[in-house]
Amino acid sequence: MRIFVAAFLVVLWSLPAFASGEKRILFLDGARIELEIAARKGLVEVPLPAAMLPNSFRVKPLGSSTVRWVEFRPASAVGKNSAQRTALEGRREVLLDRVKSLDEREGIFKAAAKSQSSRALRKTKSNPDPLGSLRTGTRYALTQLDEVSAARRQTRKALAEVETQIARLDKQGSPQNVARLWLSEPDGKVRIAYLVSNLKWRPWYDFRLSGNGYAEILLCAKLSPAVRSISTSVVPLSLAESFGNTIAPHPVSSDIATIATFRLPLSKEEVIKGAAPYLSLVFSNPASLDLPSGEANGYWMGEYFGTVTFGGCLAGKSMPLVFGKQ
Repeated sequence: MRIFVAAFLVVLWSLPAFASGEKRILFLDGARIELEIAARKGLVEVPLPAAMLPNSFRVKPLGSSTVRWVEFRPASAVGKNSAQRTALEGRREVLLDRVKSLDEREGIFKAAAKSQSSRALRKTKSNPDPLGSLRTGTRYALTQLDEVSAARRQTRKALAEVETQIARLDKQGSPQNVARLWLSEPDGKVRIAYLVSNLKWRPWYDFRLSGNGYAEILLCAKLSPAVRSISTSVVPLSLAESFGNTIAPHPVSSDIATIATFRLPLSKEEVIKGAAPYLSLVFSNPASLDLPSGEANGYWMGEYFGTVTFGGCLAGKSMPLVFGKQ
């Protein structure tokens, strides 16, 4: 069995130097955030999220600089998130006004198109071609209606994006404190690290059976788009379990990234026939590693049989699973 946790000898708390930018190491119940920051006139200020765990803040000087002093202060009431939210709320009001205006214009052109179609066709001196005039007027009203409808759709889409950004800021929360660091060199650099409780990863398993008495299992990391946009690694342990363990953060970069494969013995593998056949199995976990809880897909001879909640399996234990049962 190839398990990435046992394949590397890397201790999380002594990771090598990184390039500038944010890096995240996701655990099953939290995450470690790392940042490299350059000082300005020997001072570094770091907004700390509300979700930061107590006593987890760490500072490592880089190069020849040393850390001379660290203090924590309450964050300003008008911080970065607050300013962003104010700007987004202003943008939202503008878009809402535009949607209202476009709704009114759409109603006007709908009424105009309807009026054109119901007009009586009478030839007069001022209107020698009533049919042509009707077609021209109707065509104009419909063209304007199409343009207004397209503009309204685009505006509503932009409004939805703004609402999403506001919701994301609300979820992040405003920083509660700011860490202020004084360095021995005016242009020194430091690596900041701390733990948070509001980021984590969820295991996703593929159980693939072919009737040979074994299950080929893929352990995948399922990430949200917001997480995968930043340099991210995952560890199949909780924060508490990481202490005292030799662990290897595994880099991931896609929605669902495969991070380990297993070949586990089966004491049962059976497809129950019927209108909608289902897959029943019992697997054993002879390794020394617990399999964390998550979601699991079941496959028989390549055919997908369903997805179930996987409650996890302790080392040395067996566990039944049923996929696709009504």
